[in-house]
Amino acid sequence: MKILELEVDDSIFDKFKGFLEILPKNKIKIKEIYDDSHIDYVEKEEQKDIEKNLSNKNCRKVSHSKLVKL
Repeated sequence: MKILELEVDDSIFDKFKGFLEILPKNKIKIKEIYDDSHIDYVEKEEQKDIEKNLSNKNCRKVSHSKLVKL
């Protein structure tokens, strides 16, 4: 068996999957992978503030966390 990786545009994704469904089920294996790497973790303004603070050599912001055993 060979592996083929495709990037399919959202506008034709459902049609493409429909095409794959006509192929013999015992001959192909489909694994859908969602790419969410384009989603930012923080807002752009917040990212700018973080970068500004990190570039300041006198920045002494301390963060604390607490470990809780369950």
